[in-house]
Amino acid sequence: AVVSTQSTGGLKEQVDRAREEQGEESDSEDTSSIDSDLRAESEEEMREYMRELEGQLGKTTLTESFEKGQDGELDIDFNLVSNILNSFSADSGLDGPASSVLASLGVRLPRNEDNF
Repeated sequence: AVVSTQSTGGLKEQVDRAREEQGEESDSEDTSSIDSDLRAESEEEMREYMRELEGQLGKTTLTESFEKGQDGELDIDFNLVSNILNSFSADSGLDGPASSVLASLGVRLPRNEDNF
């Protein structure tokens, strides 16, 4: 059987259709259970990784360096901007990591003449 590359379905559907045309049984149930098992395994691996990471970072003062919002939650946006600006300032007007990242995003910051 010829499987068209211009199908409205995905590759799995194409394989199932080709098997049906050849009289073979579809393995969609087997594949979906395998996909589900892989997804669960992947999620469990990620949880284990996060537990290990939290254990390692818990022994450091890294978490104390982050600013928290008024609600006590970590303010990711503020911390991101603050760290980028600190890095940009440390570049002393020269090309550095912060200015390179910002330039790739189309952002050009003026030099802070007070630091020079």
